[in-house]
Amino acid sequence: MTRLLVLALIPSLAFAGGRARAGGTLEAAAVVKSAHGDPLLADTPLEATLSQLTKLPPCKLGELSRPSPRTVRLIIRTATRAQDVVTSLQHVKESPSPYRALLAPMKSASAVGSNVVEIELDGAAPDFEAVLCHPVLAVTPSYFASMSDRLVANADPALPRAWLDGITVRATDARTAERLVAQRKAQVLLGGESGEGALLYATFLVAAPKLGPAFAQALESSVDRPGLTRFFVRPPAKPLSTLIPPASEGRKSTLSDIVWPTPARPAPLATPVELTLLYDATLDEHRAVAERLQVKLGPLGYRLKLEALPRRQLRERLTTGPDLALVGLLMPPLPAPAFALTLALAGEPARLSEWDASTDQARADAAVERASKPMPNVFPLFVQGLGVTTTREVQHLTRDAYGLPRLDDVFLAGE
Repeated sequence: MTRLLVLALIPSLAFAGGRARAGGTLEAAAVVKSAHGDPLLADTPLEATLSQLTKLPPCKLGELSRPSPRTVRLIIRTATRAQDVVTSLQHVKESPSPYRALLAPMKSASAVGSNVVEIELDGAAPDFEAVLCHPVLAVTPSYFASMSDRLVANADPALPRAWLDGITVRATDARTAERLVAQRKAQVLLGGESGEGALLYATFLVAAPKLGPAFAQALESSVDRPGLTRFFVRPPAKPLSTLIPPASEGRKSTLSDIVWPTPARPAPLATPVELTLLYDATLDEHRAVAERLQVKLGPLGYRLKLEALPRRQLRERLTTGPDLALVGLLMPPLPAPAFALTLALAGEPARLSEWDASTDQARADAAVERASKPMPNVFPLFVQGLGVTTTREVQHLTRDAYGLPRLDDVFLAGE
């Protein structure tokens, strides 16, 4: 069993009423193998939840406004420096990660003094402010840099005192985490199988364009998404047969009803083809799904060699055009930015201009329409959320738009 750092909570500006005792430490058991320092890599729902204990996305650092249609201004109300935000945004935009597509509308970002960030956009991008809430864009506040492993809850003098003094996160396996909660040695279980929020962590199979329609037919005729999800993916999860999750479709409700037709099973290839399938070494689901694909595609002449990689190396290999790769992404709860991530996986530009002249809803509708149709080399498989279980003393546990628990709002019930 490994113990992670004792982390501070970034306090929220608002919280529910009710009897509570100020202070105390929340003990959390997390079903996680590792912790990534870079938010770009800490993008599973559980990892993003842990990351945001010491990092905040730009939208939570202060006030966003639009001085002009193509200018977004962030006035920072915390101790975070404007230059730290600019550096973080540039890091994402210039990275090989598919998440760079989130910042496709960003033409430039600059610090104006110590607490103002000016972002110039290439187009209108009406949902850009919401995109700035994505966990992978989180920034480490500068005042954390010189502190010890134990951080205090009110480290930022610009924010009010949190209910809790801190939170201890213990990384462990599922069975041990459940036992800790049952024995009241932990008050929160992160990564369990119950307590479903928004399902936005989508897993795709990305194929090299050279494999063409023949591979697409072989895959779609062989893969039973509901069965794959039921037997090989840890809940909460659902099969995904469209290019963005239904939770990303905004005011529309059509994606959840779409199931692509299953093509006829093709004859096996006359000459078998050997392909390498890359997958994330830290995700048990990806290993299990990779092994299942190996079994299902073998009889059709596709002999898969499985290669497990650390997430950073996997993302880097995506830029070199591997044969096949299983990739998980935390999709935004907005259709156009979510579809932009899918385009990035396919190796296509985000093509923001296609939606710029539209209203916000027309832009969303266009993205949903495109996401309802198959793409030649990106195949959605399943989508997951974060299971959370708590004891009775944990009060006011809510979730954000990504289905992540707001641990900074939690307080403990009085004795």
